[in-house]
Amino acid sequence: MELTREQRIRQKLNGFQEAKRLGNVTLACKRLGISRKTYYKWWNIYVQSGYDKESLADRSRRPHSNPRTIRGEWKERIVDFRKKTGYGPLRLWAHFVRDGWEDAPSPHGIYQVLRREGLIKTRTKAPRKKHKRRYEMPMPGDRVQVDIKFVPYRIHGVQYFQYTAIDDCSRFRISEIYPERCNLTSKQFLNKIIEGMPFPIRSVQTDNDSTFTNWYTGAPRTAPDKPVRVHVFTRICNENDIEHILIKPGQPQLNGKVERSHQCDEEEFYRTFEAKSLEELRERFNQWLEFYNHHRPHSSLGYLTPVERLARKLKWDNSCDNRIWRQPNLTCPKAEAECLSRAAEGRLAQRARSKTLDKQTEQRLSQYAPLLSVNHD
Repeated sequence: MELTREQRIRQKLNGFQEAKRLGNVTLACKRLGISRKTYYKWWNIYVQSGYDKESLADRSRRPHSNPRTIRGEWKERIVDFRKKTGYGPLRLWAHFVRDGWEDAPSPHGIYQVLRREGLIKTRTKAPRKKHKRRYEMPMPGDRVQVDIKFVPYRIHGVQYFQYTAIDDCSRFRISEIYPERCNLTSKQFLNKIIEGMPFPIRSVQTDNDSTFTNWYTGAPRTAPDKPVRVHVFTRICNENDIEHILIKPGQPQLNGKVERSHQCDEEEFYRTFEAKSLEELRERFNQWLEFYNHHRPHSSLGYLTPVERLARKLKWDNSCDNRIWRQPNLTCPKAEAECLSRAAEGRLAQRARSKTLDKQTEQRLSQYAPLLSVNHD
């Protein structure tokens, strides 16, 4: 067991008393298990301090300076980019590497710069029990998570709401800020998702908020002999052959990707900017959304951007006027066959075998079928 500071001081004082009692420094050193050189080093320090026992406390062996400390241009670049983006050490390192800086410091070196400048705090978090269910859909459009975030500050006393939709596979996002949180706003945003996502959507996943479903608001007030009124959000999904999935109550982790994107909005956008009007907020937020989709590296994607992830999963269709991704990327048949193999074992295959056959799913499965029977090794 390691000795405390007071115990170390007492040990040295006992050594001096033992040498005085025996009248022999060498014998005292043998009993203490130290050399004569160490004994006289302690004794000289003790005498020079005027017999102050505090002088016998262990001294720091830390060097006064480190020649490898990051200084100058790199230090300024790290601090400046941290203040602009709020990125942590790993994401800053990924940004520098993606921009072609071959001499970029390591993530640990960047962390040390941020810590010395007071831009990062080491805090102990209470351990949280991780949700057991972890998943990622194999192809863009298989599932889009939708949620609502309160804008963290009011503008002229008015509360605004941020609607967000994120693709489970690529993390491509569509988002909009509205002055109301109601069924009409949810309907408008769903139409925006269908028109704006650069790929067909097969399912949308939401929580059980009353702006998305009637099961926990309208159903309890509906007579037992009458069907529950279909929510306008679900109705539009059905009209567009999109499955509306509701997560279990009290488990927001099942919508974890959109929840995590809201945390990015909080840390990297709202904390760095406070709008004076709704128009200014929307303008700046659209710029942030463009950066999020096209330039921000995501650690969950191996530090790719959502658009880069889309380019790896799907190919760009130049024949369409709105230039969207529509077909699988057959330039990498092995990887795409593996994606379909995982999907065929899950929900997509079940839907394809059901009576309510999804035409888009059936077409995708038929396109991939030849790849599954070919050995690409």
